[in-house]
Amino acid sequence: MSFLSKLKAPKATIAVLLDKGAFSLKEPLQGKLDVSSSEEFDADELRIEIWVTEWTKATEQKKVGQQTVPVTAEQKTVLHQSKNTVAGGRHFTSGFRDSIPFSISLPSNVPPTYHSQNARNTWMMKGVIGVKGRPDVTSHDMEVVITY
Repeated sequence: MSFLSKLKAPKATIAVLLDKGAFSLKEPLQGKLDVSSSEEFDADELRIEIWVTEWTKATEQKKVGQQTVPVTAEQKTVLHQSKNTVAGGRHFTSGFRDSIPFSISLPSNVPPTYHSQNARNTWMMKGVIGVKGRPDVTSHDMEVVITY
């Protein structure tokens, strides 16, 4: 393998396909990882990364001299981050294609998806082929709806 090829992610794709459109905190997140490769390489793991962010906005009236003006503050906080291994290391060959089922327990101490005018909890996820010594192969970030 040349030095320059170590600077690039392998020529492969990974996509997350969920079994349904919304999940409850009381049930596992289930679906499949669709993986394909057009290059030979070794992967350390296949994983699902999940992160939950909370965005809030507050506005109050402040007196500035003789005028009252609205002052708005926004805050974004990461409530949860996890890397969930779905499958261990494996050797990929050119032309490889597979669909790997997964089932991940959701953290019960994180609030569900919530959207309002001044607050929002967003659950995001992506699939990752972890590759040692090279950039990982990742799917697109996708939002998942989590309910109580």
